[in-house]
Amino acid sequence: MRAKRKAPVRSPSAQRVKATATYEIAEAAKLLGTHRNTVRRWLKDGLRPLDNRRPILIHGTDLKAFLAMRREGRRHRCGPGEFFCFKCRVPRRPLGGMADLHPRTDKVIALVGLCERCETAMHRTVRHADLPKLAAILDLGPMAPERLNECSDAKANGDFKEG
Repeated sequence: MRAKRKAPVRSPSAQRVKATATYEIAEAAKLLGTHRNTVRRWLKDGLRPLDNRRPILIHGTDLKAFLAMRREGRRHRCGPGEFFCFKCRVPRRPLGGMADLHPRTDKVIALVGLCERCETAMHRTVRHADLPKLAAILDLGPMAPERLNECSDAKANGDFKEG
């Protein structure tokens, strides 16, 4: 009977690493849920080993700092009036500078806009207190009502014949 393989961890958590410990490549890979070759690639990408002798040892503080640097390098901060487009993978302004408002709670509102490049729906959550600043940059409006709900004549919604 085969043992089930664990799914790989998408982004290893630096919180698992003990700062005062030293790790071999296999130990670091097992701890972070990655492959040994991934840790070897990190060594080529700038992770510092303890020394140049074998077995290769990595100090916990160096591993934590390297993982934090990698995570920060992938992070994209959205500027005022920008939303993060998951399709383009970068912050973008909404198409036409317009966004719809969706009230969530008393303090939070969700904004929805379309990406100016790929026209994919983008979402951003903001505080009520930040709305005046965003209103100066974007054209904010309430969510458009459902098309079928605003139609008063039910026959216009289907293929019914008057008889």
